[in-house]
Amino acid sequence: MTTPDAALRLRAARRWTAGIIIVFALLGTGFGSWLSRLPAVRDHLGASTLEMSVFGLMLALGSLTGLIFSGRTVTWLGPQRTLAVGIIGQAIAMPAAALLFWAGAVVPAVICLILFGITFATSDVAMNVSGAAAERALDKPRMPLFHAAYSLGSVSSMGLGALAEALHISVPVHLGVLFVCLVVGVLLALRMVPNTAQDSEPEPLLHSSVHTGPIPIVVHPESAMPGPPVPGGPGAPPAAPAPAPAPRPYTPWRDPRILIIGLIAMSMSLAEGTASDWLPLALADGRGFTNTAATLTLGAFFVSMTLTRIAGSWLLTRLGRVVVLRGGALLVILGVVTMILVPASWASVAAAVLWGIGCAFGFPVGISAAADNPATATRDVAAVSAIAYTAYLLGPMLIGFLGEHFGLLQAFWPLVVFAVIAFIFAATAREPQRAR
Repeated sequence: MTTPDAALRLRAARRWTAGIIIVFALLGTGFGSWLSRLPAVRDHLGASTLEMSVFGLMLALGSLTGLIFSGRTVTWLGPQRTLAVGIIGQAIAMPAAALLFWAGAVVPAVICLILFGITFATSDVAMNVSGAAAERALDKPRMPLFHAAYSLGSVSSMGLGALAEALHISVPVHLGVLFVCLVVGVLLALRMVPNTAQDSEPEPLLHSSVHTGPIPIVVHPESAMPGPPVPGGPGAPPAAPAPAPAPRPYTPWRDPRILIIGLIAMSMSLAEGTASDWLPLALADGRGFTNTAATLTLGAFFVSMTLTRIAGSWLLTRLGRVVVLRGGALLVILGVVTMILVPASWASVAAAVLWGIGCAFGFPVGISAAADNPATATRDVAAVSAIAYTAYLLGPMLIGFLGEHFGLLQAFWPLVVFAVIAFIFAATAREPQRAR
């Protein structure tokens, strides 16, 4: 029988979950809107591919900087306040960057891109920490659904960008109006989100010990002999107990479980990022696809990944994290190997779908697993995010380097190796045993 208190907690957890879904969707819309207007920025500046790559690299540098300090920031402010500050920072930095680009002030615009990367990455960690806490409060897996909302926001932003382009709306006006709307939406959604999930240093269990004082020596009065006091004996001051060694402060970078979970998330993020950056070009160059067909195949990849994340809560409830992660790794292996070895067009499309389904769970499940210990959830999520996003941002650059020497299709082989690693270590992300 459900008690009134339990019903209130369940209602609050559902409101919390709904608020975080909205935040994920809106942050995905904001970042995707910048990506959707990159061609217009390039055309306005007359920038080369190298120059546009530098802009992207600077934004990635800001993101990595934000990830490094996000654990401390979210612990200090709490996830709700971090998200509020973060969306306001993004709403200032991104429209300012667009306006400065339009004014021809490239260096200040790039500085604004770096600031946007810092605030976006910090907000990303905060919403994942809060989402993981909402999962615990609801006692149901919801992280794949949160990331599906982010993907839907990103896809929607592409449509909004195309509409703005068709209506000849300039990038500064488009992004300025959009981010004002995002600030209002996020701040309203945060009214449903508590400012919880802050870290508290866990009690050191492994270093605790019991100290007894010196054991007194009982001496019969008649046998007592005069003389200097014996240390620890009668007449001597009691010896001070040796101080216990101070426990080392917790850091996720010394926690093997968190590092392995980060490796799993990194492996699947690398598969996702590589497909986003290189799949259309690999199909156009290596399989003779037209640009339109290659783009539609990438669309099939994203649709399959998003739909799989929407179904993720159902799958995780019935199968558990380990089975889902291992199944996903196998599908990535099958999809990538098919993409490389089978030249038929239908096989490439099928491979893209398998690839998208397979890499759908790695990052969301990794975030959930990293947040299993509420006492260290913020720092653990920040560490796993830093590992995964480093692979997502920088890994495709290494794939591109391999593609320059061996061809893009052959450059996909490292994805198979990392998927095998994720399969082997998937048990590390197993759900914790709950007290009954």
